[in-house]
Amino acid sequence: MSDAAATLDTNASVKAVPVSARRTVCYQFDTTASKAKTLALPYLVVIDGKIQNGGKARTLDISRQIKLNVATGSKVALYLNSDVHPNSRQYPVYEVEVGEHDVLVNIVEKKGQFSDLKPVVGKPEFRPSNSRVACYQASLTGNIWQMVSHRYTEAEANSLMPDETPAVVRDAVCSIYRGLPGAMLKIANHKNKDTGALVVQFQRSGNAEENIKNCSLMKDVLPRTHPCAFAALFSAACTVGIDEILVTSTWRPMHGSILHRAGLGLDITTIRDADGKVQINREGLTEPGQSKNPNVSDLEKDLYTQSQKASKAKDNKSSNDSSELLNKWKAQVEKSDPKLMRKLREALGKEKSIKQIFDPWYMEVNTNNGQIVANAQITSNEKIHDNHLHLTIWEHNIYE
Repeated sequence: MSDAAATLDTNASVKAVPVSARRTVCYQFDTTASKAKTLALPYLVVIDGKIQNGGKARTLDISRQIKLNVATGSKVALYLNSDVHPNSRQYPVYEVEVGEHDVLVNIVEKKGQFSDLKPVVGKPEFRPSNSRVACYQASLTGNIWQMVSHRYTEAEANSLMPDETPAVVRDAVCSIYRGLPGAMLKIANHKNKDTGALVVQFQRSGNAEENIKNCSLMKDVLPRTHPCAFAALFSAACTVGIDEILVTSTWRPMHGSILHRAGLGLDITTIRDADGKVQINREGLTEPGQSKNPNVSDLEKDLYTQSQKASKAKDNKSSNDSSELLNKWKAQVEKSDPKLMRKLREALGKEKSIKQIFDPWYMEVNTNNGQIVANAQITSNEKIHDNHLHLTIWEHNIYE
């Protein structure tokens, strides 16, 4: 076989096709100021005004970085937190225009009141160690958290609640987004004729007030909590005949997991019915000495301590003893679980909006699979829920 010959037509024209240079853009987050080193922050990338990844939000992973490869001249920005929702997306933040250098945007969380700091990147710096990278510095403050946390309107609240939400509960929830006159809400009980009303008290949000100037519980905090969280809690409480509830945490910008920061969680510490008050607290279970908590008996503490010691031994006899002791301890947990708490937990589990239920007695990570385990106060998640009831709602457009 002979080699093919190639000739260039002298009449042919040559067309120059421009090829755009590519640059690396890296957003790097430091959220250790609020003791949330691995905070799972929801985000969307916007390049030249176009939302990436088909509009589906991602969450910041353990690397704490968002790495992109874009054309020179591109403008890149982010939607963060609950502002990633398709019906929100009002505030693209930390926009950078990519020039002839790779880009690093270092975003550092900063506690305190810094209303003058905006979600912008400023001017680049070039480090002697790597002059090919344009480095930008930016802050993540309480005010910026507030900006990227959607504030629901009354109309949105009304449309987001499940169709089966009772009218009195729907009206009560809508009043939160209309603007409550004070930190208390009274709801006529539609389920229990023996109970005149459900009184809900809202505790001041210290975390928001400490990090956002002129922050109002009624105007700024409560309306940034998803309406379905309130609807589920109020409906369940009315169903079991609760008279009073103390809600201690709703949306908060710079404390704990993303669930509260994205407005998807509620914390409750006290419930009351005609038979009395339940303090949702089992602190002291793992501490040495006699119990000082009425919800934890000395017998339970002893069984708990023995079961934990046996579980760490390696021989077969200790393993059998551990299982027996663990079952005895679980029986004590069930025995100490107040009737009203148990009824509320069961009612919440039937609410379609509820994804997770964590409390000092039991932990339910996913209400769809029905797996409920005793709170042994071993994992970090168990430990932080030894003194309150926490609810998380489903909202796939913000956080999975």
